[in-house]
Amino acid sequence: MQQVIAQLPWGHAITLMEAIKVSDQRIWCAKQARENGWSRNVLAHQIRSDLFARQGKAITNFARTLPAPQSDLAQALVGSLQF
Repeated sequence: MQQVIAQLPWGHAITLMEAIKVSDQRIWCAKQARENGWSRNVLAHQIRSDLFARQGKAITNFARTLPAPQSDLAQALVGSLQF
């Protein structure tokens, strides 16, 4: 956990530590923030919208129709939409 958090700006680390009590979820959100270049505001929004719980629940055909990197990104984007 320290390695992932250490790669984020200080404000991101504080947001993660204050908002998420479950270690696995905190690590997942930290990795997503790092990999996707989220600002602290985007990170806070994703935490508030419970992206961790929603991840992968949208039904799509992305895996069959897109190459892996684009499929993963498209799935992540759909999973983070709010209606």
